[in-house]
Amino acid sequence: MKAPRFTKWFAALPALNQPQRLRVLDALRPAAGLHQVLALIRLCRSAGRCCPHCQCERWHRHGHANDLQRYRCFSCRRTFNDLTGTPLARLRLRGKWLAYLDALRASRPVRAAAGEV
Repeated sequence: MKAPRFTKWFAALPALNQPQRLRVLDALRPAAGLHQVLALIRLCRSAGRCCPHCQCERWHRHGHANDLQRYRCFSCRRTFNDLTGTPLARLRLRGKWLAYLDALRASRPVRAAAGEV
């Protein structure tokens, strides 16, 4: 799919209702493992990457941690990665994220989903 067409399709996702979103997720699940999900997040964040702490657009790569590229801001000198400032930022057990998401999508209570995974 060409980039402009994908951008248009991706922009329409928030307009989908819940059953349509579930169908999209079910269609994408076989093609995307966790590694691909993290690569997609990295790709989406790279276009307008800036420091989540001071919003400075000047940064440099600063090693790796937990299989994620770290960056260091020139202005505030703080480090961050592509998950910083997202709901996924401080989650642990990365290998279980997709299974946990499936349990939550099946309307399981949070504690029951955690116990299941």
